[in-house]
Amino acid sequence: MQKKSNKALKIIGRILGAIFVAVCFVVIFFNLTHEYHVISGESMTPTLNANSTDGVFVSKIKGYGRGDIIVVNKGEKDEHGNDILVIKRLIAMAGDKICIKEINGEYRIIIVYAGQDEQTVLDEPYLSGYEQNASLMANFNYMITKNGYELDSDGFFEIPQEEIFYLGDNRLVSKDCSTYGTKKQSLVIGVVDYIVYGNTNPYGQVLKQVFGGGA
Repeated sequence: MQKKSNKALKIIGRILGAIFVAVCFVVIFFNLTHEYHVISGESMTPTLNANSTDGVFVSKIKGYGRGDIIVVNKGEKDEHGNDILVIKRLIAMAGDKICIKEINGEYRIIIVYAGQDEQTVLDEPYLSGYEQNASLMANFNYMITKNGYELDSDGFFEIPQEEIFYLGDNRLVSKDCSTYGTKKQSLVIGVVDYIVYGNTNPYGQVLKQVFGGGA
């Protein structure tokens, strides 16, 4: 009887050891493919909240596209000599044409995707209201003039090759491409893969999102 108990304990120990090794491997691998960033500032509210210190895991290997939230190296240094990183929403890519117009009392982003002719009114469900884009239009027009960019005959600005145009979801306070111009695509750190709300139990929240389908 004692031998059977010892054998069972050994089997359980091996199973637990294998689980521990697997968890360690997953954590190590995940940290090689992702970076964790804590949100600062209010430029992405209500999507990301700095007051509750939300955080994000950014994939360094996953592809990204228009509408994704990305982390970008701004190409500038802070007072300590560190790279300034910003988290924004990717709106347009090289070859896309954009402008901001008032449509039925709402200020909307109009985009012509690269290689197409059709104008698309951008749907932005992440905004608290399209009235925010009134300040965006003012910023955008000033940025165009300040940087000496040229508009086409329809008033559209074409994103230069190998560059991107991103904005914060909180258009009232965000400093982004509408204020300083486009940025090189090579400055993109990665795309937000997981949001950690409240900056608590980050790995637990990721597992819940992966296996539970929610945050």
